[in-house]
Amino acid sequence: MRDTTLPVLIVGAGPTGLALAAQLAAFGVPFRIVDRSLDRAHESRAVAVQARTLEMLQPYGVADALVARGRSTAQLQLHFDGGRTADVALGGDVGEVDTRYPFILFVSQAETEAVLGAHLAARGTTIERGVELVRFDARADHIDVVLRKRAGTEERMRVQYLVGCDGAHSTVRKQAGIAFEGDAYIQDFVLGDVELDPGDGAPPLASNTVHSFPGRYGVAMIFPLGAPASWRVIAMSTRAGTAIAKSAAGTDRPIVHELSLAELQSTLDDATTGALRARDPAWLARFHLHHRQASHYRAGRVFLAGDAAHIHSPVGGQGMNTGMQDAWNLGWKLALVVAGKADPTLLDTYEAERWPVGRALLRYTDRVFGLFTRAMSSSAVAAWARRTVIPRAMPPVLRSARLRAIAFRFVSELGIAYRQSAAAIEGTPRLDAGPRAGDRLPDAKVLRGERPTTLQRELGGPCVHLLLCGSSVDWRERADALRRLHDRYGDALQVSRLERSTAGDFLLDPTGEALARLGVRETGLYVVRPDGYIGYRCAGTNLRGAERWLARWLVDRRRARTG
Repeated sequence: MRDTTLPVLIVGAGPTGLALAAQLAAFGVPFRIVDRSLDRAHESRAVAVQARTLEMLQPYGVADALVARGRSTAQLQLHFDGGRTADVALGGDVGEVDTRYPFILFVSQAETEAVLGAHLAARGTTIERGVELVRFDARADHIDVVLRKRAGTEERMRVQYLVGCDGAHSTVRKQAGIAFEGDAYIQDFVLGDVELDPGDGAPPLASNTVHSFPGRYGVAMIFPLGAPASWRVIAMSTRAGTAIAKSAAGTDRPIVHELSLAELQSTLDDATTGALRARDPAWLARFHLHHRQASHYRAGRVFLAGDAAHIHSPVGGQGMNTGMQDAWNLGWKLALVVAGKADPTLLDTYEAERWPVGRALLRYTDRVFGLFTRAMSSSAVAAWARRTVIPRAMPPVLRSARLRAIAFRFVSELGIAYRQSAAAIEGTPRLDAGPRAGDRLPDAKVLRGERPTTLQRELGGPCVHLLLCGSSVDWRERADALRRLHDRYGDALQVSRLERSTAGDFLLDPTGEALARLGVRETGLYVVRPDGYIGYRCAGTNLRGAERWLARWLVDRRRARTG
């Protein structure tokens, strides 16, 4: 066994593990990331990257690289019997969202992993493939780990923290003894990454648009993909019932079966009445879905994230995104604790914040999926509803700006908040408007000197930010207190100032848009966490509340040096 103790071992190099690695690398924390697979995913698998995930990736230059590779769309087109269609906006002007990414980005998981992998490689991180976690022994102050390499040799090592990002069949979760509670859906789906041609007399599909076919004998959702094929098709037929596949032990398992192009075409015909012809498949599969969640996301020094912690219906395209945001929530906390810059109790907020998010998403997708499958059943009533009721009722409902705004904030995950967290405190005097503590920091255009930038870009990166809103005159009397904060926390804390006009290297808000979104009329302050969520806020210029928040979670480096 090595004499040195590695701070973090990440098991699993899918999008969740790679996102965690990117966060740790940004903080300069030593870690290893291993995966038993010999190569990254080359199938498209997950295809949607949501706005909130892109916001989290933007400080590291990864978001724009993904956008360049994918297809961003804010349009849904519904197709009904008789060639009728209805167009619905999914993003863009929906609710005047305060994000640089007012759309759903369709990009294959293979591309997402490739971009994250290239980002890590450029920073000297090696993804160790063909390396499997065999077992671990968790102690109070460390974890002893045994890894097996491709050649069969074993390596023993000691780590401070172990993070299981190793999927639905997580070895980390099982060996930690954490229950994975839930069930399986009975429906059978087909999936294909293919090229699509219009059938006889049918118009071609509009590009960069999501297409939905609630047909008489089935349903198909078609997403613009680009690579490794132009389109992703997910379809279900209502002509015949399906059964849950059982493992030898009799328990439900998510199972992926082989699928032929002819079988995909048959299911597609049931949904589209022959309007589309599939060809040149890059990936075909038949699969079942599960909805499960780990009873805990933490067991001592062991953590779970992504599919190891939760799996659910792909309604809304949020599975991979939720996992990556698990990683983003956990990463900065691990990094600061490992570096001795944060109190270890900060790690308690990971499960407290992310488990409810997983539970809410599971419940939502389960309910929506239940309504969907009832509507798509093979009964005569359901078939009649698909032919007559849905074409008349759905378009007016989806044209409601208010409903679309609510739906977009949910699907985009911009609405996720941690208001009940111990690390989210509303200070006094209170701000009457703007995002509350625990909410996501809104975005807005600002200037740094004469350089155009955005609020989120300036307040992102590997540290806690203290944002002071108001003029130099307003904050002049706090100069000594601000110097003391720098002495206490060093590079773990960065102070920025936002005002309407400035002659210095501060953030300038000439239009007042940023201050308005923050709910600040004259003066106020925000403590912004490294994951872009608000830890503390108040009106005025009194720093005492912010000082208490910082003292609760960050370590005073002067005291650390003296003992």
